[in-house]
Amino acid sequence: MTCRSRFARRPLALVTLTLVVVAGLATGPTLHAASGKKMAMIFPGSIQDADFNTVGYIALQDVAKTYDLQVASSESVAVADAERVSREYISAGYDIVAYHGGQFPTIARKLAAQFPNVIFIQQTSGAVADAPANVWTLGRKWYQGYYALGALGALSTKTNKIGFVGGVRIPDVVSSINAVHQALRDHNPKAQLIWNNTGDFNDGVKARQTAEAQIAAGVDFIITFVNLGVYGVAEAAKASPKPVLLTTFMTDKWDVAPKHFAGSLLANFSTPYQEIVGRILKGEKSGYYEMRPGSGMELSELRNVPPEAATRARAIFKEVAAGKPVPEITDKVPTP
Repeated sequence: MTCRSRFARRPLALVTLTLVVVAGLATGPTLHAASGKKMAMIFPGSIQDADFNTVGYIALQDVAKTYDLQVASSESVAVADAERVSREYISAGYDIVAYHGGQFPTIARKLAAQFPNVIFIQQTSGAVADAPANVWTLGRKWYQGYYALGALGALSTKTNKIGFVGGVRIPDVVSSINAVHQALRDHNPKAQLIWNNTGDFNDGVKARQTAEAQIAAGVDFIITFVNLGVYGVAEAAKASPKPVLLTTFMTDKWDVAPKHFAGSLLANFSTPYQEIVGRILKGEKSGYYEMRPGSGMELSELRNVPPEAATRARAIFKEVAAGKPVPEITDKVPTP
């Protein structure tokens, strides 16, 4: 059973349209009874973004169908407001509260101590050693997927200059920059990485300006770690007098710039959320699920690149999914 939250800050209009964008990511096993459990999910942005929040919302609906849960959600919730929204859900009888974003671990920890009978789901960049006894952690290993995107760039560039446009300098972004740098060293030592963070994942103007500067410096392949900011990067690529390819993540945005998108690191949050909720319903109040290549992350179709580059990049992605080690470096970035 699904219900729209009375605590939601925006209407859920146009949800059908955004679900179509990423509906191919969602899967669901056999339906199971849920013994009256109620689950709420809190989103930092709009579920109509055709990106991170949309994919999370689809996952929530999949969980509802799989386990016959009553679910509700609140979108565009600021960190400063998340505790209030969480408390309202708990007061309304919701016994599973999930935070779809890495901004909320402090709130999850605080409320977990006050509500031991409520299970919280938080997202981080990895396992949390001292997580509370009623908190599940979803660890996102984006950098492992970015290693494959870096290999694709290394094998596709003609100028031997690869760009990386990131948003905020958080561990996920830092580790992904380093993973791309490692991929260049492994697969094209002649290639140079030019990276910049705009300070905002969704600012298209800053992202376009950053991409334009990289293109002016000779970059012909740009790897992005931004959400809505990718549309600015796409505009820069389309306006360039020289060919420029780019990648994105979360969802496949190929239709925005068909001649320029090389591929995407796709996120399927249905896989981790269904696993976590299934184990909660079996009585496991805490645990860790690692989202990584082959487990919630996949490569999209690869386009506009040499066939041999696409074949090798897909093989590298499979190697990483099978356990090929990729260094996780979060405390420093390579010198441009």
